[in-house]
Amino acid sequence: MARSSRSDPDRPCVLPGNPSWIQDARYLDEDLLSTIAVLARADDDYRYVLPAVAYDAAAGLIGRLADQLPATPEGQLYLLALPAWELEHLWSVLQVLRRVRAGDPGTGELYDLLQELEQGPLPCTVDQCLVDLQRVVTVLTLDTPAVRTLATALALGGPRDAAAHQAYDDVQAAWAAVGVRC
Repeated sequence: MARSSRSDPDRPCVLPGNPSWIQDARYLDEDLLSTIAVLARADDDYRYVLPAVAYDAAAGLIGRLADQLPATPEGQLYLLALPAWELEHLWSVLQVLRRVRAGDPGTGELYDLLQELEQGPLPCTVDQCLVDLQRVVTVLTLDTPAVRTLATALALGGPRDAAAHQAYDDVQAAWAAVGVRC
């Protein structure tokens, strides 16, 4: 029996308490991904490589998190369950944009669109968009033993043991590598 990706369970995500990592990337929703989604839906084909729903899902996830994540005291974390299908679409969009930047011949029309957007509504270069999208994807899809340890500790709400403190340090180091601070 075939399974829909919408039937996959939610994924626990440990997120930094400082929401600047997603708020600084809000423009990806408004100026990039939503625009691609509108054009992909209007053309109703795959000239932009992915269907409109993939760009819509990625844009919606970024926009929703940018709107809903309040700032917390420094060093605190959020535990949030996100639908696996949204994270899959976000990952797919990142992969397609990487293909565009690498000059994949199957992405020509999307490349042309990105060049137009870079001259118009984008507040930065397409390369910077990729850096910012990579940062968002890294935070949302980081799946290491340290993340699972932290998710468990946050879900249980009990005292933090040495393993939880080490996991916090490990996750914080992974985020710092892509420019995210807790």
